[in-house]
Amino acid sequence: MTDTDPRPAFTAAVRAALPVALHVPAEDLHRPTPCDEFDVATLRGHLLTVLLRVAHVGRGGAPLDLPHVTTDVPDVDAALTDAADDALAVWSDPELLDRTLTHPAGPMPGRALLATYTGEVLTHAWDLGVSLGRPVEVADDVVAAGAAPSLRILPPGRRPAEYPFGDEVPAPEDATPLEALVAWLGRDPRWTP
Repeated sequence: MTDTDPRPAFTAAVRAALPVALHVPAEDLHRPTPCDEFDVATLRGHLLTVLLRVAHVGRGGAPLDLPHVTTDVPDVDAALTDAADDALAVWSDPELLDRTLTHPAGPMPGRALLATYTGEVLTHAWDLGVSLGRPVEVADDVVAAGAAPSLRILPPGRRPAEYPFGDEVPAPEDATPLEALVAWLGRDPRWTP
């Protein structure tokens, strides 16, 4: 485990995801995404859940206390923005970094847990970005920080059905770091709607 503070990378991931996820026209909400079970609307609801989970887990809760997709919010843009602000506020406490917290993969130190969520936020930002034609603008070092825990936790190749991400997809030789991350997490970097 590293002593690196994951909060700057998580903050950068959130700041990269919000411009992609916000202000989606109604006619685009039912567009397909690289996540077979999600269209744009449900993927935005899942991203909202991810941000809510980051705050909830930081407060000592379990991630599965919250639904897989958050629905029935009157203003998804406001909910995403508020959830992002809340997650960043909760994690401003440096004591969380070394506290053992609950992650779907099992108990882990807060710094490792937050790094995993960095990769998840970036992956779902990419999902939305390719669905909507909105490129994700994020630095390669932020992607590397989010990819590192996934590379440690997830097995290569075919994955058991209970894993939250699909089987690894070969990344093209010219893949960007973000495309390599999403390929590791089961997306085809060349996917188009």
